[in-house]
Amino acid sequence: MADDDMMMPMEKVTVVENSYQLRPADEEKFKSAEVKKLVSQLLEESLKGKKYDASEAATLSKELCTTIKSKVKSTGCSRHKLVVQVTIGEVQGQGVRISSRCLWDVETDNHASASFQNTSLYCVAM
Repeated sequence: MADDDMMMPMEKVTVVENSYQLRPADEEKFKSAEVKKLVSQLLEESLKGKKYDASEAATLSKELCTTIKSKVKSTGCSRHKLVVQVTIGEVQGQGVRISSRCLWDVETDNHASASFQNTSLYCVAM
C-alpha cells in the first residue's frame, strides 16, 4: 500500500508572481484642485437656499458624503481609499475650528476641502 502512494504522479505547481501595485499610476493620482472645485460646486448646488434644521443635518451630511465620494471616484482615482467628512452647523456668529489627523504618505496621499456658508448654515467638507 505504501508503494502505491509513492507511484502517484506529482501535480505540477504553477508559481505566479504578485501583480498588485502599491502606488497609483500617474494618471490615477488624486487631483486636489479638481476635487476641490467639484466639491465646492456640489455644496453650492445642494445647500443654496437651505435653512439649518438640526433634525435634518445628520441625514444631509451623510447624503453629501456619499455623493462627494462617488463624484470623486468618477474623476479617476479609483485606487485610493477615500475618506469624506462633512460637518454642517448653524450660523449664530460663533467661531468653529475643524481638524483631522491621519498617517500620511507624501508621495501618494493628498487632500481637498471646501466650505459653504449662507445666512442660516455652514458646511465644511474634507
